[in-house]
Amino acid sequence: MKKSISIIQTQAASSYIGKLCRHFRHKTEATYTPTTGRAIFPFGTCEMIAKPDQLVFDITASNAEDIEKIKGVLVRHLLKFSYKEELIIEWQDDMASSTD
Repeated sequence: MKKSISIIQTQAASSYIGKLCRHFRHKTEATYTPTTGRAIFPFGTCEMIAKPDQLVFDITASNAEDIEKIKGVLVRHLLKFSYKEELIIEWQDDMASSTD
């Protein structure tokens, strides 16, 4: 499996998780609480964690292409929901496979 993580500085992490998961569950399985979220896409999974000043995305997929698809979905939607603040979204990729 391939992984990628982003830690985004924001005070609105819980709100963004709720908005993202409510939006995603129109097309895919998504669940959330005030501090966590999970979206299961056809091509991988994103775990979300809300900390007091951070939003953490932890993506898992079978290949790098699918990781990039999930990143694209997350970034497009998060930027739409966070138009009131400028977020810096950087990814730390761990593309090593657990089956190597």
